Amino acid sequence: MKKICIGIVLSLILVYTGISFSQPPILKGSSENWSAVYKPRKGDEADTEKYPWIGTIKWKKSGKVKLLKIEQIEGEKTYPLYREILAVEAGNFNGKKLVDNETYYNPPRKKDLKDGTTFKITWEKDGEVASELLDLKWKRRMFVKPLI
Repeated sequence: MKKICIGIVLSLILVYTGISFSQPPILKGSSENWSAVYKPRKGDEADTEKYPWIGTIKWKKSGKVKLLKIEQIEGEKTYPLYREILAVEAGNFNGKKLVDNETYYNPPRKKDLKDGTTFKITWEKDGEVASELLDLKWKRRMFVKPLI
């Protein structure tokens, strides 16, 4: 009986490990002042994608900042992001964290973003304007809860 219980527990662990390791990689990056994670989430009836992606960009230092501009850099081209959110100073940014449901709503493909991507973040704090590059790289996840 003891061998059967151990076998069942080991089988469950192996199945969970296999499901966990088969989850798609995420885009994750960090710089001195900012961190970002883009990962899949379980869609609901309002979503057109079964597993749309959601991103979170966080200010890592103390105090709140005013985001002025976020751009995605792909080679020599730059693409502005969040123009509408930042223009009205409302929406998903509360001075510390920006929740992004749009940039990678449709899951990005690793073959399209082989080496990840780069965001250029420009902000204002205490009357000073600063900018920083945030490199997002593909990261394999381990032991995550499956999106079933």
